[in-house]
Amino acid sequence: MPTQAPPTTDSITDLLTKRLGQRRHAMWFGQANLELDESGLAVMAGSQFAADWINAHFERDLREVAEHVVGGPINVSVSVRTDRPGPDAASHSQPKPLPQAPEERRSQRSRKRNASNNYKLEEFVVGPSNELAWSAASRIAGEAGPCPVSPLFIHGGCGLGKTHLLQGVCRRYRDQFGGQDPIRYLTGEQFTNEYIASVRENKIDEFRRSMRRLSVLAIDDIHFLSDKTKTQAEFLHTLDAIHLTGSRIVLACDAHPHQIKSFTKGLVSRFLSGMVVEIERPCRDTRRTLVNRFADHRGLAMDDSAIEVVASHCVGSVREIQGAMTRLSALIQVRGSGSGTVPADTVSQVFEHAWETTQPITLDRISDTVCDHLNLTKADLAGRDRSARVSLGRGLIACLARRMTDYSYPEIARVLGRRNHSSAHAAARRIETMVKDKATVRLSRKGSGEEGHVLVRELLDRLRHAISHP
Repeated sequence: MPTQAPPTTDSITDLLTKRLGQRRHAMWFGQANLELDESGLAVMAGSQFAADWINAHFERDLREVAEHVVGGPINVSVSVRTDRPGPDAASHSQPKPLPQAPEERRSQRSRKRNASNNYKLEEFVVGPSNELAWSAASRIAGEAGPCPVSPLFIHGGCGLGKTHLLQGVCRRYRDQFGGQDPIRYLTGEQFTNEYIASVRENKIDEFRRSMRRLSVLAIDDIHFLSDKTKTQAEFLHTLDAIHLTGSRIVLACDAHPHQIKSFTKGLVSRFLSGMVVEIERPCRDTRRTLVNRFADHRGLAMDDSAIEVVASHCVGSVREIQGAMTRLSALIQVRGSGSGTVPADTVSQVFEHAWETTQPITLDRISDTVCDHLNLTKADLAGRDRSARVSLGRGLIACLARRMTDYSYPEIARVLGRRNHSSAHAAARRIETMVKDKATVRLSRKGSGEEGHVLVRELLDRLRHAISHP
């Protein structure tokens, strides 16, 4: 095993978060400190309850992640932090399957802890895909008086930064207006569990007081309330009560309010009464900025070609980039590569199996994906239409088929409805030339009448990702 470099708890944290999921990691390791040295990995939990739970349920995960990072066997110990809060606060902060509704004084301390997190709005990487969401979040966190964008409903796929924005709002509001205002960040699951526990223990009045006196309420994964009629009714009353006081509400969801099944009409109406904004997948420039940011955090020096490798492979989410950088950091450390600039070929090794899938990649699968993205049909491809959109579709299919499969040009030509294999060869070569020349194409945005220009290389990355991750 190579000599241990300076502590790499960031790598362990990133890998553990990926393995457990962000919610479970935050619940059990959010108040924990990790220390890595020659003697092993020490995990210092925020309470005895959390330490016992980590030992019982996550000891194997911790050990495997730590061994992956350091490249060999390692001793893992779990204990309780010596600087934890007093008994009153510690007992309240212990994670429980069904948390009890807190008493008034302890509730305020809990809200302050909820508002304390590592996410800051000023550290959010802003690009065309998330600029509107970031601007609205900054406004709701920094303006005094009535806020017209509240409630703010942010929706988008997993790993795009919704949680960062919600927790960033809580942190900036606290920093801007002081720690006296009660602030709460929680998930839809936590809201549901606390509500159910308060009903079971006949403490519903305490639960309502604790929720409805907040200055800022931020709830993540609000889609968890789907199909929960009574919880939705309670949440609707909570929204109304908070909104009447002029307090701010920030919500995050995987989809637009209209697309979440089993939400009541009243709840959807409240969501739509403020500002609804979508976060989309980051563009290439944003992804490059993210790669730079994560490389700096891990002390990695990467040249443009190495950054480009990561940016071209990780097109689905910010979380994909984080995972790739974590694997790269672990790879470099295990090999003891030193502190020089990371070359592109080393980065490429991280993605050697990145496009492997349990389903075989067929020409029909490639063709269907391209047609879906360009709004084409198989008949369009096989016909005599030589419009720009149809020609682009044929070229993309031919290029992707050559890059991702072992099919020959004659086989590709048959899928395109062409008799001569030279037509498929010419179509693929045309796309490769466009990539080399950094050409753009104009595409209609799916689900709207808007059109925009996108790099052909970027379009190929998106299609490759969609084909490999159906």
